[in-house]
Amino acid sequence: MSIRAQLGADLEAALPERKFRVVPHLGAVDRLAKPLVQLEQGTVSPSPGASGLRNVGVRVHVVTHLDGITEAAEDAVDALVLEVLDALESLRYLIVGTATKEVWGDTHLSYVIETDTLTRKVQP
Repeated sequence: MSIRAQLGADLEAALPERKFRVVPHLGAVDRLAKPLVQLEQGTVSPSPGASGLRNVGVRVHVVTHLDGITEAAEDAVDALVLEVLDALESLRYLIVGTATKEVWGDTHLSYVIETDTLTRKVQP
């Protein structure tokens, strides 16, 4: 199982039921009926001083379902990111970094949360 798939399953279990749509990949999302949490593996590097391990960086996109760059959308995404941060911080295998506000798809406010974890190097 990929780290994205594992993190996606763990977030689905940790976030309030039926409130978020969790998508463990960057594929296109046709419509936003509810807030979106989308996962992107962004970096992979050897772990210094830990043979057989790698650092994997996963970006967690938190997107409001409210269309437009409005005060209501900003209030919503500011609250949503706190819920997702709480869920991420409960996962002991992650180091949670900075959350940065962005515009997603030119129409929705979002945050991108940087996370890191260690994984074992797959042996051939």
